[in-house]
Amino acid sequence: MVRGGAIHVRNVVTGLRERGHDVTLLDWNNTPERPFQVSISPRFRIVEGPLRTVTHAVQAGKRHNVDVLVSKTRKTYIPGLIAARRLGVPHVVHVGSSLDPPVNRMYDRLDLASFSARLRAPHDGYFVVCEHIGNQLRNQGVPAKRIFDVRNAVDVDRFHPDTIPEPLANRFRNRLDSADTTDDTLKLGFVGGLQSYKGLDDLAAALNQANSKWHLLVAGDGPRRNQLADRFGNQATFLGSVPYEQIPALYHEFDIFVLPSHTEGLPRVILEAQATATPVVATRVGGVPKVIRNEETGLLCDAHDPAGLATQLDRLANKDMLADYLGKNGRATVEAEFSWDKLYERYERYLDRVVMR
Repeated sequence: MVRGGAIHVRNVVTGLRERGHDVTLLDWNNTPERPFQVSISPRFRIVEGPLRTVTHAVQAGKRHNVDVLVSKTRKTYIPGLIAARRLGVPHVVHVGSSLDPPVNRMYDRLDLASFSARLRAPHDGYFVVCEHIGNQLRNQGVPAKRIFDVRNAVDVDRFHPDTIPEPLANRFRNRLDSADTTDDTLKLGFVGGLQSYKGLDDLAAALNQANSKWHLLVAGDGPRRNQLADRFGNQATFLGSVPYEQIPALYHEFDIFVLPSHTEGLPRVILEAQATATPVVATRVGGVPKVIRNEETGLLCDAHDPAGLATQLDRLANKDMLADYLGKNGRATVEAEFSWDKLYERYERYLDRVVMR
């Protein structure tokens, strides 16, 4: 329960149930964790998994007399559509990632082609997390009336500038305390998967160009961890995967939060940082500019631009008034537009439109 997709599913299902809706969760898992959960453990996910997904979705749909079926991940788009057609109900896909990620390897190109093909299937609704993805779908021929911007959300009570619901465990606290820093070192934070598209190589170059002294705290894991650890050297501390319950405390350790990604939808981590009034520096990709208004709720730079990133970081170094201004405005924006209650209202409104149509 550390990845954004899993957190989103848990909160949406739980939140809508608390608002009086009968929501059943069908997932690929070894055992169900909650009474409203139907879990299947496929042996072969490529063929057998989707077939069993269709079967169980139809069974659960009939048992609960569902009004609509929502598929959260791309692997369930087609099984979900087939199940919805057999049940005679509308099918909605949730699209949380950009349709133009960097593709270098043949596998990445095939994966993107598969993703696009699944989106071109005749789904009845598309729930997107930002306007950028909605525009991409329209460019691929999806009718505008089927696209609904549900956005992303964050728990504004749990992620708060004045409270920490759960302190960091000693294993993380000790690593932070042993970081190679001095009194004039600023702590820069990153939370996310250690993939090439997250732009951490650009950040390493930016830190070498910056005039200020920074130390990067990295929460997350991924295939490039060892390479990045070598690249940053003593300029960074890699914490590995941090339990979601302890992430709020982590933002309180950061002077600045940075997300130098090459591609994004609407990153949950930016909303979390803003909710804790942590100033954010991020790249102009995907839906980021919709939540980060440059010089109002954060600072933006272009992707693949270490020099520009270094400049923005240096602007916040030892400039408490600017950092406080951006932090307070970010918190206000998240409270007004990106709380879970606001997202639940959007889900209710848009699902009602899909069902009625």
